[in-house]
Amino acid sequence: MPRFKIAAPHSTRARWLRALGILAGFCVLWMIQSIPPRWGALAVLTYLDVQALRAAFDADETRAAISARALVRDARAWRVEFSPLSQIAPALAWLPYLGGDFAKYPQLAVLLDESLNAVQPSLALYEKLTPYLKTKAAGAALVAFAQENATAIADARRAVQNARAKYAAINTRDFSPHAHWMMRHANDVLTQWDAALRLLERAPVLLGAAVPKRYLVLAQNNDELRPTGGFISAIGVIEIEAGEIIVKSFGDSFAADDLNLIHPPPPAPLQKYMWASQWLLRDANWYAHFPTSADVAQSMYARDRGIRADGVIAIDLRFMPLLVGAISDLQLDGAALTSGNVLGLLKESWKPLPTSDNMTGEWFTNNRKNFLGELMNSITARIKTGKVSSAALAQALARGLRNKSVQLYFNDSDAQQAVLDAGWGGAVAPGAGDYLNVVDSNLGFNKVNARVTREIFYTVRLHENGGDATVEIRYHNPSRAEKDACDLLRQHKDATYASMEQSCYWNYVRVLAPRFTQFVSAQGVVDAGYADDIDAVTALGGYFIVDRNSDARITFHYALPNTILRDKAYTLTVQSQAGAAATPLRVRVEYPAAWTIHATTVTFSRIDDNTLEFQSTLDRDKILMIYFE
Repeated sequence: MPRFKIAAPHSTRARWLRALGILAGFCVLWMIQSIPPRWGALAVLTYLDVQALRAAFDADETRAAISARALVRDARAWRVEFSPLSQIAPALAWLPYLGGDFAKYPQLAVLLDESLNAVQPSLALYEKLTPYLKTKAAGAALVAFAQENATAIADARRAVQNARAKYAAINTRDFSPHAHWMMRHANDVLTQWDAALRLLERAPVLLGAAVPKRYLVLAQNNDELRPTGGFISAIGVIEIEAGEIIVKSFGDSFAADDLNLIHPPPPAPLQKYMWASQWLLRDANWYAHFPTSADVAQSMYARDRGIRADGVIAIDLRFMPLLVGAISDLQLDGAALTSGNVLGLLKESWKPLPTSDNMTGEWFTNNRKNFLGELMNSITARIKTGKVSSAALAQALARGLRNKSVQLYFNDSDAQQAVLDAGWGGAVAPGAGDYLNVVDSNLGFNKVNARVTREIFYTVRLHENGGDATVEIRYHNPSRAEKDACDLLRQHKDATYASMEQSCYWNYVRVLAPRFTQFVSAQGVVDAGYADDIDAVTALGGYFIVDRNSDARITFHYALPNTILRDKAYTLTVQSQAGAAATPLRVRVEYPAAWTIHATTVTFSRIDDNTLEFQSTLDRDKILMIYFE
């Protein structure tokens, strides 16, 4: 039977909740009195082992595998303690709300067993890798390790794939929202675990064991937000040969183009609102789909500089504290660098563009944004010495990939697929069903995104043939009010980074929706309508200005295709824009009175009998599902 029916009267639902609360209270009291003393001891031991693992990563990474094995033993012990539940749990499938969780408990237990089995070969790999890292720099260590332990890596991958197969066999339709959250987390862990092993297999290729590899590095300033994370303020090339990293160049993006060549015209909004006549490398990241923008950047760099890259690495300002914080005692020009001061020093190093008569290659080389190049050289030199914590670097990279402050693109197809599967490639991934991705592009030559905030309100009205939707984006610009009107030409006269943070907000916004979406209308923008983007989505766009100390409300209305409903289920994928600050998100779903809710994957508030509301913070990609009967 279904766990609940949203269409039930309020009083009936309230009675069910009271009855469930009373039952839960009796269960809790019974459980407290029935807990075996050994459970308390096991709980304490598990807590201590968790703390030991954290301490190992922070201070002595050589003990990380030992601590992890202890946690695996704890998990297996808990599994034994709860093994009788595999027989009892399916009989509790009748329970409202949690019945679906109990019904699937035997399959969940098998998934846990396979996941624990997969840990052992990966821990063995970690222990084998540690001696390599002690005798070689990180890149060279990974190359040698991958070459000499290919069979062990393949065995570890098979173990993880076995766990992923058990996950795929579980039908999650009847799960409670909390169980759905845990399952999504488990899937993310298994997918990224598998991707990491696949990249380790490809390490000799990616790190230039046989042929040196070159990677284009794009430093994106998310204070000047652009589709893939920020305005490309600096560009570098790193070369990797047999795992050894060499910074070949790193400098201002304005100096990257060969203006003696003929360049194609830029995308229409850059032409119209920024008066750009050529599409230059600093504007290459016009598409939110990072693989597309990365490919554009590679082509531009090859044309203007004659250097063909083997991939692209994009980082934004949010990654710098993570990276510097992972390397102790880092110095630049005799000054200590920390996670707390690196952004301040970076902003202090900013210098305004000179007049056109003085804008020479020599000026860019000697005066413009040398800080990033010097920082990259300093970090690379430290990594070469081997006097860095590989665990700290790995954690910094993992956090950067998770929050999209680091995005990767490889020309190597196997490595690129692993990156995309793990969600580390900045891809626009609409999936099956409904899709929403709000993409801002600061066209104001300023850094006002350091202060501007936004909120997203999405309302979808479902019907048998699909639905229609309204997305409203509210912007707040807290910049100091001034008497002068917003004048784009004045932006070139700002003399400090701080003054560029206090300005009007010239923004071109795109709403990425499911393919075959039909535009209806828009308010608050000019030139509203269909916009240029990748074929996997329909893009709607428009231009607007938010004055200093002001607010703006932008609205798009559109008709959704019938593909948003599949197998009596509505799925909404909401992707976060790389570089954007965490954004409040509210989603309302209206559905016909004849429909009944069977289950949802997230908790909700009910506005009325046929309207649900979900509230969250868009700090990473979100997936919402509603199952109808």
